[in-house]
Amino acid sequence: MELTLPEHFPTRVWVEEELAGELLPAGDWTLIGDEAVRPAWRERGLPEPAGTLWVPTSEAGKRLATLVPWLESWARLPLLRSATVVAVGGGVLTDMAGLAASLYMRGIRWHAWPTTLLSQVDAGLGGKTGVDLEAGKNLAGAFHHPARMVVCRAFLRTLPERHLDAGRWEIFKMALLAGDQDWAEALLEPGLPGPESLLGALRAKAGVVSRDPLEAGERRLLNLGHTLGHALEAGSGYRLLHGEAVGLGTLAACCLAEAEGLPPFPAEFLARTGARLRHLAPLVPAWADCLAWLARDKKSVMERKDSRRTAIHCILPCHRAPAEQRLLPPEVWDPAHRRLLTLLT
Repeated sequence: MELTLPEHFPTRVWVEEELAGELLPAGDWTLIGDEAVRPAWRERGLPEPAGTLWVPTSEAGKRLATLVPWLESWARLPLLRSATVVAVGGGVLTDMAGLAASLYMRGIRWHAWPTTLLSQVDAGLGGKTGVDLEAGKNLAGAFHHPARMVVCRAFLRTLPERHLDAGRWEIFKMALLAGDQDWAEALLEPGLPGPESLLGALRAKAGVVSRDPLEAGERRLLNLGHTLGHALEAGSGYRLLHGEAVGLGTLAACCLAEAEGLPPFPAEFLARTGARLRHLAPLVPAWADCLAWLARDKKSVMERKDSRRTAIHCILPCHRAPAEQRLLPPEVWDPAHRRLLTLLT
């Protein structure tokens, strides 16, 4: 099923239950995929064109140096400017493949086939591509939208339970952004979020991206949970999965929003969310470790022209109301971090 998205949206999106080979490119193409997905791809007899690369993926390997062998391989084929790169994998793989496609011959077409719940609802859509630097996550990248995204729920059957659960927090984030408390409450229930949640998150994100493609204003709202979340993820030595860190960061953002005087979430809802995330408590880094990463957040700006202090565009959710943006110093997250730890106990 092809989703109906805003007019002129740069990516056409299909959502399918099973792998659909007819959605692969008709012309010249090659494949770059996560080696963990290769068995599922081959089991269904899907093609592996000339130059196919199955590669290991991890947050530690999400670096510019990883892309060079891919680019060299494409050049040796040679892959022409009219060709398409098909990226099959989770968010780390699609982030890197999209960036590689943006660099090769100054930009060639690419298709995203995200294989994790998190990448299906977030990383695969919106055109953000990137790799990490020593100073932080996704600090080198480009906006390069996939021409096509194929979301296949069959991939989810190959995932460990932990990865499935991590993906729900990107949908949870979208529910809070919309002020939809009932949707958020439903996502705290056990089990895989249903297809209606996936479709709702995709449509909501596409709407935001279509209005603010380069993140000049409204699109920053999609960073809900990511400000402290990225710091938690990096501070944990990436023992926290990205989705888990977003869930923790979103709960902390609820606490910060209340401290900033915004409509508070019911205590029962915060307690229930904390209970859902409680198993992650041993992985939450100390505040001092988080502050070091917050200071390098790519959403940071100078607080004043005559000051060297930074402030961060923080996204603050509101109970049954749309989220708000506020420019705040990194230190405001300290009490939210402390309350987060309390909610996890």
